[in-house]
Amino acid sequence: MNSPSLQMSTPPDYQPLPDAWDEMWDAETGVRPHWGDLVDGLAGLGARDWSARGQRIKRLLRENGVTYHVYNDPRGYSRTWELDPIPLLLDFAEWRQIEAGLEQRAHLLDLILRDLYGPQTLLKRGLLPPDLIYAHAGYLRPLLGALPADRRQLIFYAADLVRGPDGRIWVMADRTQAPSGAGYALENRTVMARTFPEFLEDASVAKLNPWLEAVRAALNGLGTVAREHAEVVVLTPGPANETYFEHAYLAARLGYNLAQGDDLTVRDGRVWLKSVQGLKPVDVILRRVDEEWCDPLELRQDSRLGVAGLVEAVRRGNVAIANPLGSGLLENPALIPFLPVLAKALLGEKLLLPSAATWWCGQQREREHVLANLQRLVLKPIHRGQASETVFGPDLDRKQLAAWRARILARPHLYVGQEPIQPSTTPALHNNRLMPHKASLRTFLVSREAGYATLPGGLTRCTSGHMLSAQSGALNKDTWITPAIELIRPPQMPVMAQGQSQLSQQGQQGQQSGQSQSQTLLQQSLKQAFQQTLQPAVQTSRSPVSIHPEAEILTSRAADNLFWTGRYLERAEAVTRLLRAVLDGLWEEETAPGLEPVLHALMRLMGYAPGDCGCKDRDDLANCVRELTTQNERPGNLAHTVRGLLGCAYGTREYWSVAIWRLLDRVERDWGQRPRKSGGSHERIDLWLGRLVDALAGLAGLASETLPRETGFRFFDLGRRIERGLTQSTLLVQTLQSRLTGEAERESLSLVLASADSLITFRRRYRAEPFLTGVLELLLWDVESPRALIYQIHTARRHLTALTHAGQRCNAERPLFSAEERIYAAEANLEDWRVDAAARQTLIATLGEISSQMTAASDAISHTWFTHVQELYALRPLPPRV
Repeated sequence: MNSPSLQMSTPPDYQPLPDAWDEMWDAETGVRPHWGDLVDGLAGLGARDWSARGQRIKRLLRENGVTYHVYNDPRGYSRTWELDPIPLLLDFAEWRQIEAGLEQRAHLLDLILRDLYGPQTLLKRGLLPPDLIYAHAGYLRPLLGALPADRRQLIFYAADLVRGPDGRIWVMADRTQAPSGAGYALENRTVMARTFPEFLEDASVAKLNPWLEAVRAALNGLGTVAREHAEVVVLTPGPANETYFEHAYLAARLGYNLAQGDDLTVRDGRVWLKSVQGLKPVDVILRRVDEEWCDPLELRQDSRLGVAGLVEAVRRGNVAIANPLGSGLLENPALIPFLPVLAKALLGEKLLLPSAATWWCGQQREREHVLANLQRLVLKPIHRGQASETVFGPDLDRKQLAAWRARILARPHLYVGQEPIQPSTTPALHNNRLMPHKASLRTFLVSREAGYATLPGGLTRCTSGHMLSAQSGALNKDTWITPAIELIRPPQMPVMAQGQSQLSQQGQQGQQSGQSQSQTLLQQSLKQAFQQTLQPAVQTSRSPVSIHPEAEILTSRAADNLFWTGRYLERAEAVTRLLRAVLDGLWEEETAPGLEPVLHALMRLMGYAPGDCGCKDRDDLANCVRELTTQNERPGNLAHTVRGLLGCAYGTREYWSVAIWRLLDRVERDWGQRPRKSGGSHERIDLWLGRLVDALAGLAGLASETLPRETGFRFFDLGRRIERGLTQSTLLVQTLQSRLTGEAERESLSLVLASADSLITFRRRYRAEPFLTGVLELLLWDVESPRALIYQIHTARRHLTALTHAGQRCNAERPLFSAEERIYAAEANLEDWRVDAAARQTLIATLGEISSQMTAASDAISHTWFTHVQELYALRPLPPRV
């Protein structure tokens, strides 16, 4: 985006595209008035300041983990969000007109939705053709009659807008199923506020946070069961979804649980959340899963993203979904040419925001027009996700045009043709210069008692091509409404566009030409009927703010990920420390003989047998360390562990603070910069391992300091304690088996203590060089040392006690208690603290048994809380523990 040599072009150097409206520049008057202050401020920034601010945007987006998954991208699957530093500015007076048109459109679509799944008056009266509705994949027949007609159903609405060459705003598409982008728009504003705070303040830009509060109030008001606060979950397809960041972001900002389909279950017609505390009732679902995937029982049978029985729960009125199942029908572009007539019939109003001229091929006259103009129209299927996606006629060759012609003639009702509109341009930074980019704006609305609340601004996308979507690589912008002056809306808002353009009029004539005067009278009576039967919903508001903190509800999936985040984190740190210890031993001649136990422990932890290394001399050992550091093929090695850590952390990103995400980003970046097999000196590998272990240790410490001592932290720390206990057991077993004596033993023990980050503690305590009994005391039996094996067992048992206080029983308690007994018995059996051959064998056997017990404890924890075992939710009390 930016480079150190960035230079801002001055407005006279800016060259708008011909025949396109430019948002910043007017050919006659120059910079548009509402852009003036911003242009002056940006032009006053020097090259160094521009470079610093550009790098800050990149860093903030990367550290905050703002990603968008782009499928089939050669640059990689997960891409950091790209934000242009130049915002799109809209004048406040114009925004009021856009806002009025959007609210009118949302209200109209809500009435259409309620009718099509209710009385179906529009179909019965001939205002909508049946093929247009029933042939659309978004019309879900199992939901017919399931949506109450007396309350608002369209909770969220988004519209994609472009400005045409004449300066008017046109609606290109309606987004009603699970509109995405609002979370990214909020994050864009957060980043811009930290990058250009003075410009935001000077421009009096409208704030976005009130809209987020309106979202919370709307969702809390949807609960169907009488309770003080509705239980709301955000339903996500999971981390593989392209907008998963937004799902986690909204869940964290709104304070809701992020749930995948496997986290929910339907019992007796009610939706329940599977949590480690048991089944919890769900009142409202903020849906981010496409509707056809939401119920494998009644919708798409091959879906693994939904909840079996969800449709039945909706039919019984036991759960509210925003947006409701079936709302995807409103995204049908074939509805667009019918909207002006429907607005007259249902609202008695003209449509304030015009739509791009659209012809539905299910009608003969419109089909003939599309076929005659294939080479210049935009061709679309009526349902997104069909085999044929949107194409631009001018981009098609003769063979492709013939294929589209045959496709339309075979099934005409499945396609539309749309008049292309030349989008307006907005300045964006490209190769360090201001260049005009075509722009579109996605706006967002949420239901409220008096109608709809509109997010001031939205998500702007711009590109130098003609595909304005994130999947096609479009650049993103913040959108500023300036100046943000609170005005009282007049009773009658001015109509933004008085009629359609000639192309748009042609598109509507096909639908209006066949209507007689009697049908006009029918529309008037229809309007009265709708006013009586489909009154605007009155939202029952609940207080969005809880005076008293609510107990944490942790899903089983989140507990699983947190537990394994702790384990992977501890394992990665242990392996990295051992690799550094081996490298330190290679650098010093006198420590080389003591490398054996540390190297063998390292091999064991990475899934190798100690003899697999095949090292005969120092050079072989150096190559072995390089291979263990850089290879990424074998499960259990450092690469596998780091990937597991990042994957589990990403799966629970709603639990991590911004500071933790910065460290996770550092871990990911450091891993990407690791030395490769073909190169990498000892010094380079050691330096890289040092950065990695610092980041891992910082991550562990920060997580321990920032996570509240609630259920989530206990699972995270349980994973760390079990993994550290297994690591220490392995390390001490290899130490006891080494049979080294004299100087070699001392050097070996020094490396062991260094790998456990306990060398300084040992020297301060004993004021001597390492000796075996002292090392065993510090790493085995010292209850005050956070590196001691007994400390891991004590801490794990304390967490289990807290987790099972509600009567749940976990079989992990027994193996941990047994491990504690064995470690104390081993201490008591040492005579005069002499570790002879017999004592060594006894300790080795004891440590092996302790490792087995801790592995059994880990398995029991997984069985109890992560596999949703039915008997965990028994209604009668469990028998008392003996």
